[in-house]
Amino acid sequence: MTRSKFFVRSFIAALLTFSVLPLHGTSAAPLISAERPAVALNAIVRIIDGKFGRANIVALVGGTLTIVNKDSTPYALKVGATKVTVPANGSRTIPLPQRGIFSIICAKVPALRATLTVK
Repeated sequence: MTRSKFFVRSFIAALLTFSVLPLHGTSAAPLISAERPAVALNAIVRIIDGKFGRANIVALVGGTLTIVNKDSTPYALKVGATKVTVPANGSRTIPLPQRGIFSIICAKVPALRATLTVK
């Protein structure tokens, strides 16, 4: 295919695509891409009644992970290779210096698990 045919076909495809979009003044919701979700620099996860508030945590490299313990018992956690003790009714913040996927596992309660993804 020659370059000019490629550009003509691309132009026609774009024209057809944009012709089906609503004009201004409509109440249609804006198009949102799901390819790159917004990821916060820092992440917070809570422990309530012996469970993590969410099982999948995502943060950016260079950010921090804050673990907030709402229970009256301390937890000894392992975040990847890092050991973290979160006091009863307290919190701990750890830096996230490298990318990767890390398991968060409690030494006393192995069912208390989560996954941390650092992008």
